[in-house]
Amino acid sequence: MKRAMMTALAAAATVAFASAASATVTVTATNGTPLDNQIYGDPTGTDSIHVFGSAPSNNNANNVEYTGNTDLHITNGFAQISDGGTVQGDLNNIIVNPNDLFSEMKFSTQLEGTSGTVNVFYLLAGSGLDANSIASYTNFAACLIGGVQYCGQAGSYTSGQTDNQNYLLAGGTFDGMMVQTSDGSFSLFQLKQNSYNGAVAAVPEPATWAMMLLGFGGIGVAMRRRRKPALAQIA
Repeated sequence: MKRAMMTALAAAATVAFASAASATVTVTATNGTPLDNQIYGDPTGTDSIHVFGSAPSNNNANNVEYTGNTDLHITNGFAQISDGGTVQGDLNNIIVNPNDLFSEMKFSTQLEGTSGTVNVFYLLAGSGLDANSIASYTNFAACLIGGVQYCGQAGSYTSGQTDNQNYLLAGGTFDGMMVQTSDGSFSLFQLKQNSYNGAVAAVPEPATWAMMLLGFGGIGVAMRRRRKPALAQIA
């Protein structure tokens, strides 16, 4: 019975994540009004490839992890994440990974001394991949799991040295997001104005309901088969 129940639940979960993955993910220019969860920096740690922030308040909860291809530095207050390495000009990837799953992420970038194209990648919930690994966002073959494409490029935009334009990642239930320079001829100076909306549990689609009903039917059959016959009464 337990095996039948687990199989049914796993099947339903797979369909639900597949439905979420089928949504159209986009990145678009937007205004600067923060989303529900503003991310604040925790500068108490040392500069590292991994630095931490807290959301939705400045309580040093360390529930948002930032990962770079080189050491990062994070400021106090509304988080600003910049190149913390001894060699400046080599920061090309920044991952944002809240403990929460999220439905939208708002952010802004500035580049180091020039203008260029910034690419935005995403990792959908349910992949089982490491949301702090650059490869989880860019290795499209590895994140094609069970016929579902869990990672991809949401879009790109042109940024500059003094850019304050906000951008919005939306269209899915996300585990993480990554900004990346389009080539190595320029680098990221700063990721800032970072906030997100937590994901709301989706209402199951018809296919999900059908899979769940089939699963529960299988559980019922298994329970009936395991039911022991009544002992015969002695006359």
